[in-house]
Amino acid sequence: MKNKLIASVPSVIVGALTAIAPQTFAHACQGHDTFGACHWSQQAATGIGIVILALGVVALFVGPKTRMGLNIAVIADCLLLLAVPTILIGICPGAMMHCRMVMLPTLIVLAVLGIVFAAIGTWLDSRSRA
Repeated sequence: MKNKLIASVPSVIVGALTAIAPQTFAHACQGHDTFGACHWSQQAATGIGIVILALGVVALFVGPKTRMGLNIAVIADCLLLLAVPTILIGICPGAMMHCRMVMLPTLIVLAVLGIVFAAIGTWLDSRSRA
């Protein structure tokens, strides 16, 4: 039971934070008439966070072998979360913009935490006998 919680709850928390943060305090900078890259990175990060949250919730109700696969999926989603604002879509070029000062570091920290916790959960489940 303890391994199940350790392998599942961090994904729920990281997923919820990833879904909520870009829509609240770590939002993209505000454009006047058009949406820039930071807006689309914000929207993609919110969607990725919802997927991570869903994987964490499902992991609460399955066995260790399935939970290993779900944690591997969380790792892949967190790598995607890292890539969206840095490589795939990007953010504003302005150094003092809110998206660069708040959103980018928040998403990077959440992605790294998600990878670390999912890797630990995968390792714990791989050692499980059930």
